Amino acid sequence: MIDFKKFFTEGLKNTLLLKNNTGFSYSGPFVLCAANTLLDRWHIGDFTAAEYIISIDFDTANREIVKCLVVAGIEQAQLKVYSRCSTTNTLINIDAFVNNSYVDIIVNPANNKFKNAKIIKTVKYFESQNSINTR
Repeated sequence: MIDFKKFFTEGLKNTLLLKNNTGFSYSGPFVLCAANTLLDRWHIGDFTAAEYIISIDFDTANREIVKCLVVAGIEQAQLKVYSRCSTTNTLINIDAFVNNSYVDIIVNPANNKFKNAKIIKTVKYFESQNSINTR
């Protein structure tokens, strides 16, 4: 059993402090990228925004990591890619769509060559501070 006290302690300003250069490692489950692949969905009554780190692994020569922000209201969602790094090419395209209930984060292969690339994500959600006014 892991002794978490070896890795975490209380930090300043009510934060979690990682001890001894502890880091995080991510592995699956992955989704295969096809046309209009649903990467994530969240209710706009629960969250207002999210920050994603998306890792794409097509093969040993074609890999990419993308950081993006999403903010959404009842009628509009905005997605901004603010960092992207790849070994060769852009592997995926990312979009956010909203209806009156939820936000969908959709990925597509940048071209057919990269269909079935493996994608994993990490996400930080930011909870809504105001209730939804559905008119």
